[in-house]
Amino acid sequence: MNKSKDDSILLTHILEHSFDEIFIADATGMVLYASQSTETVFGIPCEQIVNHNIFELEKQGLFSPSVIASVLRTNKEVTLIQETNHNRKLIISGYPVYDQSGIVIGATSFSRDITEFESLRKENEQVARALLKYQEENEKLREQATQPFFISNRKMEKVFEVVSKVADINITVLLEGESGVGKNHIGYKMHQMSSRKAEPFIEVNCGAIPESLFESELFGYEEGAFTGSKKGGKKGYFEIAGKGTLFLDEIGELPLNLQVKLLSVLQNQTFMRIGGTKKIEVNCRIICATNQNLEKMIKERKFREDLYYRINVIKVEIPPLRERKEEIIPLIYEITEQVNRKYQLNSYFTPTMAAWLSQQNWPGNVRELQNYIEKKIITSSGNEIDLDWGEEETKKDSFTQSTKEIPLNDYIETLEKEYIVRMYHKYPSSIKLAEILGISQSTANRKIQKYVEQR
Repeated sequence: MNKSKDDSILLTHILEHSFDEIFIADATGMVLYASQSTETVFGIPCEQIVNHNIFELEKQGLFSPSVIASVLRTNKEVTLIQETNHNRKLIISGYPVYDQSGIVIGATSFSRDITEFESLRKENEQVARALLKYQEENEKLREQATQPFFISNRKMEKVFEVVSKVADINITVLLEGESGVGKNHIGYKMHQMSSRKAEPFIEVNCGAIPESLFESELFGYEEGAFTGSKKGGKKGYFEIAGKGTLFLDEIGELPLNLQVKLLSVLQNQTFMRIGGTKKIEVNCRIICATNQNLEKMIKERKFREDLYYRINVIKVEIPPLRERKEEIIPLIYEITEQVNRKYQLNSYFTPTMAAWLSQQNWPGNVRELQNYIEKKIITSSGNEIDLDWGEEETKKDSFTQSTKEIPLNDYIETLEKEYIVRMYHKYPSSIKLAEILGISQSTANRKIQKYVEQR
């Protein structure tokens, strides 16, 4: 058995089955060995490399630069990333080879093809960019999900900007605004935006519960706590809300003695049922709302200052409807759709009726508008609801002043604008919009540019 020959075969086998492309050159740069797969990576047959000088091959541009040539010039290790003429990307490391006396007698290089890795990296970067884009779009959709499409007033946009930011943060929020502006609607939207949306949303009107029952309703009671108590006791709203949201409406109506207990619950995050001895942890998120001036009530000693600061971590002031009249017409469409779904009807308001409604003051805000629209739809004898001029008497001053100041063309343009925006929200395509409205695509594009893209 020829050990030298066997060793040579074994060495060649190892070299050829290495993951890396291997080059070996002597001290003069003469290539002594190159892997058989070199042609696949560099696009150069082995016979054009082996027994050829690496410096000459480098001059010919076959290796630009040559790592082995760099090693032999500097007698130092060299690592670089190189793109070959064969469109392959390699990471190449070269090492000087020393004899026993420390003299460089040659050099070796190991080339690993990272083309696929680089491609995967770029794909991963593209995926990461796409995911970031989707996250941004989802965030926009998440914000839009909290906003009815009629949000076109800057004050209300600011309201929903704050709401979207604090929706998933476990802090107490105080919603202030006149009666009927939609505080409970915004509180529910905040709940829907949060990670608690699958949990209960419990709305409690603090002004509608008798003082004698409020404590038991809020905190619950144990069996036998008082005469007439239910067998097994009863859970209060804090327990019913669980890990959801407890919306305390009209918080200013809460009696002073109960304000103390609510403050204690908010501070300690625990409470006890009436007649109980076991502390129960508060897991729900608290949102409070009021139509009263709590700061004035504090001065009048009708509301505790310490409770006010506890619930007023984030305060959101909701403007009355008279300060956002541009939202009335799209609100009419929104509420009409809701009422139609509720009663399985197909009613609609004429442009004249919608224009008249948009010019009223609505001191009861959204709630008054909603009640009015629901009443009109229910009592209407047909699907089309037009203006009955007798209605003018109920809000004559407002209407008369408005009609003098707002020309008919402005009415019509306002209606068209809000209708286009509303329909584009449903069908965000000029082709689909044109089909739904029965107009040409070019006309649909012009209206989108005019009413939607300039918003």
